[in-house]
Amino acid sequence: MNRIVMASDGDLNVGISSEDELNAFVSEKRGQGIYLSVLGFGSGNYQDAKMETLADHGNGSCHYIDSADEAARVYERFLAAGAVPVADDVKLQVEFDSQMVESYRLIGYANRVMADDDFCNDGADAGELCAGAELTVAYEVVLTDEGRRAKSEPWLACAVRYQPAGERAGEASAEQRFSVGRESWSAEPGDDWSLAAAVIEFGMLARDSEFVGTATADDAAALAESSASSLDATDRAARRELTDLIRQAQRNAAFDGVVAAS
Repeated sequence: MNRIVMASDGDLNVGISSEDELNAFVSEKRGQGIYLSVLGFGSGNYQDAKMETLADHGNGSCHYIDSADEAARVYERFLAAGAVPVADDVKLQVEFDSQMVESYRLIGYANRVMADDDFCNDGADAGELCAGAELTVAYEVVLTDEGRRAKSEPWLACAVRYQPAGERAGEASAEQRFSVGRESWSAEPGDDWSLAAAVIEFGMLARDSEFVGTATADDAAALAESSASSLDATDRAARRELTDLIRQAQRNAAFDGVVAAS
């Protein structure tokens, strides 16, 4: 398994410096089985979009390193333990039943949305997943009256399509489908869902989203803090860092009128 790990601030001025040429070069190497993951360092002139684009073209992951603790977490969880891909070009497609769901909105992933036809197009590039990886995709959903009453009918179907990686690379794509309905609903979501909700709430506040509603930074911080209650010391510390970041953003003058005013 070949993976290049590039540590940079993204201000590329040695060798291939054209972004288009670099993306084409990385894509070519991806076709030869070489993955590229990116570690971002620095501030001020940090080129976040460029670093993420490079990782996308290299079927790799992009991580920003802001502390020694974060560097250790990224290395242990994403580069050492999870460096070997198990699936390439992973795509997810969600289909809502119009009789059960009145309206829905995908939260985030604005730069990951693909055309419906590309789901079955094996030539369309998508993401790769390593062993132990998990994804969270969140939707805001408004049920119809029938959807609220339904006991067993599914609200939506989720399809996952991917191509085997490693020694099985080149085999036909595999596809799995799952139905989701009231049996999946919970009035008391677990710690991971609370963390996801905290990230979503704070993200909407930070971007001054039109859908922010009654969300506040205090609520987001409380959710992040509560999500760490039953975890071990390492995971608890990582999630409390999120709480600290939210509190710091509240104090930051750059968020006046957005987070701080919430």
